[in-house]
Amino acid sequence: MKTNNEALRDVLPREIPEKPSLTECLQAASDTKQLLMQKDVLEAVPDLLREHYDARQAILIADENTFAAAGKTLQSVLEASGFPSTGVYVFPGVPRLHAEYRRVQTIEAYIKSRPDYRRSVPISVGAGTVNDLVKRAAGELGLPYLSVPTAASVDGYTSYGAALLADGFKQTFPCGAPRVLAADPELLRRAPAYLSSSGFGDLAGKIIAGTDWIIAAFAGALGAPGTEPIDPLAWAMTQRGLLDTLRQAVDAVRGDGGAVQSLFEGLAVTGFAMQYLKSSRPVSGCEHLWSHIWEMEDLSVDGAPVTHGHKVAMGALAAGAFTELLFASPIPPSPAPSWRRPTQAEREAEVRASFRGLGQAVTDAAVKTAEEKRLDASQGNALACALRDNWKTIRENVLEKLVPYDKLLELMRQGGCPCHPAEINLSRNRIIAAARQAQMIRNRYTVLDLAWDLGVFEAILAKLETHDRYI
Repeated sequence: MKTNNEALRDVLPREIPEKPSLTECLQAASDTKQLLMQKDVLEAVPDLLREHYDARQAILIADENTFAAAGKTLQSVLEASGFPSTGVYVFPGVPRLHAEYRRVQTIEAYIKSRPDYRRSVPISVGAGTVNDLVKRAAGELGLPYLSVPTAASVDGYTSYGAALLADGFKQTFPCGAPRVLAADPELLRRAPAYLSSSGFGDLAGKIIAGTDWIIAAFAGALGAPGTEPIDPLAWAMTQRGLLDTLRQAVDAVRGDGGAVQSLFEGLAVTGFAMQYLKSSRPVSGCEHLWSHIWEMEDLSVDGAPVTHGHKVAMGALAAGAFTELLFASPIPPSPAPSWRRPTQAEREAEVRASFRGLGQAVTDAAVKTAEEKRLDASQGNALACALRDNWKTIRENVLEKLVPYDKLLELMRQGGCPCHPAEINLSRNRIIAAARQAQMIRNRYTVLDLAWDLGVFEAILAKLETHDRYI
């Protein structure tokens, strides 16, 4: 096991490419062949279908809101062009649709009920939830699909995989991205403001994904599980120019056309990075784990579920504060004298207690994941020693990338994101509790795992709870 700064000199890539263009990012993608973004793009969908698909009929899936915004027009365009829709499935607009696996099964059953469905192209007309449901359904049926985004709200339009609730547990199901996206800037601009601010929060969360990837790269070199080395191209696609893109997109929430386009393109590029790497590591750190906990808890305000991006925004603020507190001192933190790594039985008891209210299936899944990432006492102590020996190098690289909390907070505020827990029906105590759960649900190394391996996880949470300047 490496124990000195010199041994880690090659952990980070020596050369990172310049920020690739949107075209270059698309070329790196494995599934998507074209992203057409232009006014009245729905008129071009028949030609896109003929150019990129073997099928000669389409099946539209939307909800009542997105069908009214774009689906009805698209249905008319297809029928007038001689490319008929053999079916239209519309989910209710109220209550708001959830990204649940059972909805995938509903879509699959509907597609299979249509005549000659194997020669059909599923078309997702909607925002992130509709897209993820169609993506997974099409993937299970082996059908390439087309996406018509109706809001610049998520990076999932172009991503590999679909994030869905299955038996109450949030997980990413593998499935290919759309072969073609047809996006109308005016349609995106007219989307409800909360969807644009949600997209801004999702994109801003990539700041934490970046610092967590740096942490994971170092921890992996020192023997930690759940890590991936930094890929230079994926890093360039997701992190180069990220702050500039966010500054260009802050007015998306106010319906500014240029800001909405910058936001959508920024989100699309991060999705292309996931296609290229077949992993969400470049764009998803512990800020998404916080979000996943609240999604499993069905976090809502006045009966309406909080959007994915707004949960990510709050998770990013919590993660930014946690990271800032952990790396506050140039001296590596040490655990309390009484701290020791829990045994397997003790860890299982901790996990079960944390997830008791979410049902047996969720609890069992969390126990399984926590066990996969658990190190025994000997391995854990060796890792902790190596992390402390290399603290200076790790700290310098993380702080070079980390956006200071006050600046991150102001950026979120400008982008229209919730910046106080109460805005999305949270409290400081609930954020602290979610941090404990977030550390347990995925074998992906983040700053939460770093603090846990160092034996200072609870100490950092205590500081987070008492510092008034944070969340």
